[in-house]
Amino acid sequence: MRLDRSTWTQVRDYFRENDTVLIGVGSTECHGRHNPLGTDTMAPDRILELFDAREGGFLIAPTLPYGATDDLVGYPGTISLGVDGLYRVVSAITGQLYDYGARRFVFVNGHGGNVKSLSTACVDLNERGCLAALVNWWLVAPQINPAWRGGHGGAMETSANLAIDPSSVDMSQVMDEELLPDVGEDLPSVAWSTVRYDGVNVDMPRHIARFATSGWLSHGMDDHPAKASAELGRAMLEGTADWLVGFVRTLAREELPEPFDRAHATEHLD
Repeated sequence: MRLDRSTWTQVRDYFRENDTVLIGVGSTECHGRHNPLGTDTMAPDRILELFDAREGGFLIAPTLPYGATDDLVGYPGTISLGVDGLYRVVSAITGQLYDYGARRFVFVNGHGGNVKSLSTACVDLNERGCLAALVNWWLVAPQINPAWRGGHGGAMETSANLAIDPSSVDMSQVMDEELLPDVGEDLPSVAWSTVRYDGVNVDMPRHIARFATSGWLSHGMDDHPAKASAELGRAMLEGTADWLVGFVRTLAREELPEPFDRAHATEHLD
């Protein structure tokens, strides 16, 4: 049941019997020279579309196409709300859904930079007596099948895009990772805002455009986008949707917590 394709009376009737809402959250950002900027939005949106086809009894809100992606600003087309901006948007949406009757929230997230904002929103909802789950699809998928593991804009995400909209992918633009040693030759870039010294990886947050010549990052995995295929993408997306059906059905059966009383939070631990 899609919120944006339902009437207000249908939504009213839904909340008379149900209290679960799924919300996709993506971003608009660089994913290599070959992938579309909407990569992190396309996957959650398709997973929710597949979920709806399998289990139409839950309300699905429109997927947010913008996220917190400050470190990718610099690649033309990347647009970031920032951590606080995304948190405020999500809080406004969930707050109004709460007023209508929502008490169980499932965020299907496509971008790692969104985690801090969404996690904070989940804690806020839990304090109000809700259950709120954060499903980061690129982390869930390889737990279902280790072959579905990948980096940023590599074979995993490229495969998902090929399955969703092959016209959005330009495989002629696929290139090797070719990370630049922007900090110095003795501190080479090895992954997302990470350098290596004497065999040890050290976080050094900075704009990705300083060192990622294409904008895709393997994170040390065997995930070259040249290995991507639509078949792999379909398997990942469908497998994740199948898992999500069981998860949401289970969450819908669980008891809601009491609102969180900070002053007496640990009494049950005595």
